[in-house]
Amino acid sequence: MAEAPTAKLWSRRLVGKTIARIQDELTIQAAALRHELDNIHTYDFVEGTIPAPLAPELVPFFPTDGAYYDYFSFDSAESVKKALDDLSHFLETEGPYEGLIAFSLGGALAATFLIREATLNPATPLPFKCAIFLSGGAPLDPVALERGEVVLLDAPLPGEDSQLLHGFPTAHIWGRNDELWGDRSETLCALCDPQERAVLLHDEAHAVPGARAKEALLGSVRAIRRTVGRAVMAG
Repeated sequence: MAEAPTAKLWSRRLVGKTIARIQDELTIQAAALRHELDNIHTYDFVEGTIPAPLAPELVPFFPTDGAYYDYFSFDSAESVKKALDDLSHFLETEGPYEGLIAFSLGGALAATFLIREATLNPATPLPFKCAIFLSGGAPLDPVALERGEVVLLDAPLPGEDSQLLHGFPTAHIWGRNDELWGDRSETLCALCDPQERAVLLHDEAHAVPGARAKEALLGSVRAIRRTVGRAVMAG
């Protein structure tokens, strides 16, 4: 497949609505990735609101005595619904955005948001044209949330058609050495349209590929550009 056109051909810019566990997490970890994608993209970073300890996999990157926040608690359907509603309000006031890029827990929230929108409002276009998931978590069942339950969606069985984001371009980038959420990233990938997804399984762990992992970094860039290209062609 030919190299995807730049976002300048798509529109004036691709705005990455980024959902990170903490603002600095993706700002720092994805610095090399954003550099390789050039400066034609702009990004808004959104913080969580629930105080949380620093995740173990992030200890090498951040001080352990800092203030960190999650978007929701897996123990509370209400906290998940509030995070989804907060995201919806943010998009209404700060949008529109053309693309979404999300890491780890942010990926779980972003995927849940997209699936909820596609499920509850099937006649309404999604608020993004594509999504990039970096070590993304598995989405939660939006129907179960309405019952007050927090339930992870399962990957479809072989031969089962469970595409929840049909026709929506996605990129799925995660590490084969991700012992934290590698299985959840695989589930998220399986729930998206196989005809519209770009997949990169690299040799790193639960992290965004950086300058020290050049092959994984450049592979990530190619996957993202393919996804942007699909969104461009879809109009």
